[in-house]
Amino acid sequence: MHKIIILLLFFVQLGWAQIDLSAYEITITSEVAFAPVTEEIDQMRLSFEAQGWPIEVLKYTIFRLRQNPYLVSTFFIQLTIIHPDQSKKLLIPVPINEHYIKAFRTEEGFNERYYDFLSDTYEWILDGL
Repeated sequence: MHKIIILLLFFVQLGWAQIDLSAYEITITSEVAFAPVTEEIDQMRLSFEAQGWPIEVLKYTIFRLRQNPYLVSTFFIQLTIIHPDQSKKLLIPVPINEHYIKAFRTEEGFNERYYDFLSDTYEWILDGL
């Protein structure tokens, strides 16, 4: 009888861990993301500022993976970029693919894949702008 109850509790916990209903969202305030990109200097400013955003996504991904060790499938992080005066808002869903989730479970996997993750995320964000 005890084994059945323990197994039942285990499966309920496992199922609940996969169904995390909290929003995966990062909010960034930026004026450069909304400025017109008419000259090369504007493009360089945007590129320089946007290079830091994938790092924030990576930190948040690692946080979520530590928080939920049962997370194994692709999920999205909603990157919200807001103008400082709150007049404009960009929403960019950033996918976190299974191969990155598997790689980030170990230090060795992280060291092998973090650069690819940052590059892919950077390209995804720029495409979303």
